[in-house]
Amino acid sequence: MGDLYDILQIKKTASDDEIKKSYRKLAFKYHPDKNKEDDAQTQFKLISEAYGILSKPDKRELYDKFGYDTVNESTGPHINPIDLFQSIFNVDFMNMDQMDSNIFIFSDLSTNPFSLQHKTTYNLEASLDELYHGTKKEFEIQHRLQNNLLKLTKYVINVKKGSKQGDNIIVKEGGNYNPLLKITEDLVIQIVETKHKRYQRKKNDLYREYKISLIQSLCGLDFTIDHFGEELTISIEDIIKPNSLFQVFLKGMPIKNASKKELTDGSDSDYGNLIIDFKIIYPDSLSDKQQLYLKKIFQYPEETKNKDAIQAYYYKDKEDVVKELINTEEEESSGCIQQ
Repeated sequence: MGDLYDILQIKKTASDDEIKKSYRKLAFKYHPDKNKEDDAQTQFKLISEAYGILSKPDKRELYDKFGYDTVNESTGPHINPIDLFQSIFNVDFMNMDQMDSNIFIFSDLSTNPFSLQHKTTYNLEASLDELYHGTKKEFEIQHRLQNNLLKLTKYVINVKKGSKQGDNIIVKEGGNYNPLLKITEDLVIQIVETKHKRYQRKKNDLYREYKISLIQSLCGLDFTIDHFGEELTISIEDIIKPNSLFQVFLKGMPIKNASKKELTDGSDSDYGNLIIDFKIIYPDSLSDKQQLYLKKIFQYPEETKNKDAIQAYYYKDKEDVVKELINTEEEESSGCIQQ
């Protein structure tokens, strides 16, 4: 093992920022997915191990005083160079030849980030259509440096289909400089799913409302809907009762395989279900003749009207009353006691 400072091409007086900057430059240069030269993998391992030691003040001090043998891998946890690179950058090497030093390309978003005490959060809005098909997001983030200047960094993120609210990537020390703590915060870029006009998402299932007539609810129907750019024809043969839900298998959201890091779409069977909430539209009134026909069809017995019966009138839909009750409970639970 040569001199760690020489491997990272820095001086022994280099600051933490200079160490990281040099590591970033060399790691991109020699990463095995980008550099196909014979010695690239060896160089990448050396660079990663050197950074793993010099980036930690306690290990750097031991190395400076007593040499490499006191801090090599046999005296501490093994450093996986690929894992180290991913933990800092999580970078995908698609189109890397077109990339400059101020553009970061990320292959995907994580679902379960590690806990961060000091972070800068950027909300990246994505529509349900984008999350259904997958998309590439290009955007710029402005962050404050230690010298109080503002820097604009461009990010390109390949959002896999099936990604969801809260999925994120973490850019180590990519956020704002915190002068009180004297640290550069990590940057968390997280997905914020925007509201869809027809669908509601629950995990991997999709819910949508569809209005039908009373005749259709009794006799069945075939109907076609626009399903994220695809014409989807659905057949119902059963009687559709009020407040009943029907499901179409494998027509929900794509199920993202979080265990895979490569940009694969998964098989066609990796989908949730489509849940349809039918709203039956009843006629406002029926003529005497229509009522007679219906009574014959359903063999409805004639009833003698009670002259003393009290007339009841339409008040509200049950759904509206439930919403009002929920809103009232929320207001009461969040209210303050007046003095």
